[in-house]
Amino acid sequence: MAVAKQAQVVRAKTVGAHTRLLELVATEPLGFVGGQYIIIDSGLVSANGKAVKRAYSLLSSDADQHRFQLAVQRIPNGPGSEFLHGLEAGMKISFSGPWGKLFLRERVPGATLILATDTGITAALGLIRSTEFTPLLAETSFIWLRTSSDYFLPDDFVRGLVPEDCREVRIEAIPEIDRPERISHAQAILGQVLLHGGLTRMFLSGDGAVNSVLLDELVRAGVPATKDNIESFFNMPKKSA
Repeated sequence: MAVAKQAQVVRAKTVGAHTRLLELVATEPLGFVGGQYIIIDSGLVSANGKAVKRAYSLLSSDADQHRFQLAVQRIPNGPGSEFLHGLEAGMKISFSGPWGKLFLRERVPGATLILATDTGITAALGLIRSTEFTPLLAETSFIWLRTSSDYFLPDDFVRGLVPEDCREVRIEAIPEIDRPERISHAQAILGQVLLHGGLTRMFLSGDGAVNSVLLDELVRAGVPATKDNIESFFNMPKKSA
C-alpha cells in the first residue's frame, strides 16, 4: 500500500490560459529523479465511490528534494484539476510517490532525443532538468509537439525551463488528438531527427498512440529503445492478455 505524504503550497499562479503552476514544499525528502511523478489524493470521492486521485509529473529539478513544482491544466468538469486549481499558498495536499520509469539510467555519452507530445511536456522537463542529465545536454535534442501556441504552457515558459546547454529545442504544432494525420506528422518530425543518425538513447512522453508508433520506428532504426523509455499520459496501449 502506498504511503501517504504531505506537502504545503507556498506559491500558486496562473500560467497561460488554463494552467495553474503550483510550488510546494514536502514535509520529507521526495526521493525522486527527474521524469517521475506523484499521485495526489484530492480527498474527494467520485459518484462511483472511488477516491479522486490524479498523477502529475514533477516539473522541477531533482536537485531540490523538498521544494517542487507541478503544472496543472484545467479539465472541464474534472474534479482533480478543479481541486488543484483551487489551491492557494498555505494549503496542504496529500500524495504518494514518486512513481514512474521515465528517468535516466546510464550516462553513456552520445546523442539523446527527448520528444514530448501535449501535457507530456511536464515529464520531459523534469527529465532534462535532472542533475544526472547535465553531462548529456550538449548532445540532446528536446522537442515538444502541441496543438497550438496557447496550449497548456506558453512556449517561452517552456524554453525558459530547458537548460541553456541543451543543443536543440524545437516546439512545433501537431494535429489535434485523434486526428488521423497526427501520428504521421509526428513520424515525419522523428524522421528528420533520424536523418542525422547516431542516437544513443531516446525518451517519449505524452500521447500513448504516438509513443507506440514512434517507439517502433526507433527500434527499426537501430536506436536502443524500450517501453522503459516511455511515459504515456493518455491513449494508453491496450495490455495484452
